[in-house]
Amino acid sequence: MQPEETLLLIFVAFLVAKLGGEVMERMRLPAVTGELMAGIILGPTLLNLITNEDSFFDVLAQLGATFLLFTVGMETKLSELKKVGLVAASVAAMGVVVPFVMGYYVSVLLFASSIEAMFVATALVATSVGITARVLEDMGMIHSTEAKIILGAAVIDDILGMIVLTLVSGVAVGELTYLSVGIVIGEAICFVAIVTILGTRVVKYASGKRDVRFDRTTNGQWAIHYSTRAFRRDSWLDKLKQRQAPFVIILIVIFGLSALASFIGLAAIIGAFFAGLIFSDTKETYELENKFEPLNVLLVPFFFVVMGARVDFANFTNVLPFAIVVTVVAILSKLIGCSLGAITRGEKTALIVGAGMVPRGEVGIVVAMIGLNMDIIAQSTYSVIVLVSIVTTLYAPFLIKTVVKAESKKKRPLPWPIRGSRP
Repeated sequence: MQPEETLLLIFVAFLVAKLGGEVMERMRLPAVTGELMAGIILGPTLLNLITNEDSFFDVLAQLGATFLLFTVGMETKLSELKKVGLVAASVAAMGVVVPFVMGYYVSVLLFASSIEAMFVATALVATSVGITARVLEDMGMIHSTEAKIILGAAVIDDILGMIVLTLVSGVAVGELTYLSVGIVIGEAICFVAIVTILGTRVVKYASGKRDVRFDRTTNGQWAIHYSTRAFRRDSWLDKLKQRQAPFVIILIVIFGLSALASFIGLAAIIGAFFAGLIFSDTKETYELENKFEPLNVLLVPFFFVVMGARVDFANFTNVLPFAIVVTVVAILSKLIGCSLGAITRGEKTALIVGAGMVPRGEVGIVVAMIGLNMDIIAQSTYSVIVLVSIVTTLYAPFLIKTVVKAESKKKRPLPWPIRGSRP
């Protein structure tokens, strides 16, 4: 494809995505839904303008997901995430066990192959937090308790899902050893521990966050001043000569942690999320929200357009009945399992968390691709998993919005004639 054609296709994709988002927002629906629908229109289903051969769209989509999760992590302080740590762990555990068990036994009945059934079940374990994060952000709920539980659970869910994938792959090829499982678990734990504990301390030191200034007042007493200039003067980030040096360093950290997470088997966007997490205390110092907003506006829509473009209904005719059954299981298993995990925080929080953990997105498709490349699952099974991932991704925004509205109505006070007293 010529450079001119590439630029034209990028222009069309961005324009259609923004138009779709505008239409959906005017209908009081999440803008992400319009961007996903734009991908379906431009993909093989209708216009076939975006295909799997357009690798540059995959790069744009990966960048979009990376900056989206960095922004989400930046809005989530580690201290606040710790407050929901036990609930998030419970949600993640139930969100792995229930979908795997339900997915496995249903798949055995459908595909009559235990190995294929295990891969389908593993794909149902996955959770794509990118969709939920965008929906919660559009609804102004990104700072809510539900959002913090979902984000924390998604991180743990990704680690558990990677372990399950390792176990299933080992069973499939007959090479499962305690050493391989131990290595996978150890890498995941070390990554999370090093980034959250060491990373936050390094960032505070580099930004001069702990520096304060003591001044004597007119009456002879000492006063503590947390002046921006006071601690930024001692920050080595500000001593760099390059323009926008702190912003450049943060970009390097984002890409570095994303690459590291991908290298050890975690989703790359988890690395970006942790990068945002460790810089959350310094976002006001360097005005990170204002600096990353243009990047999000430009790149995040491409992530959702590519997700929608992966839909090709023409290839699902023969497997559609199986796909419908597995899709229902995928939705119900996450909704039930994750809701049970968060039930201690109340019915409203439990339902919102359950709905937020439903989308499989690109994570489920990656699991399916691994099984296909290993010649463990058939092309038809792969198609089923892809459809399940796409449908849960498309359905999640509507489900989250519906659950939030339904629970809000329960809290709404009754009209004064019914309560028996005038206002």
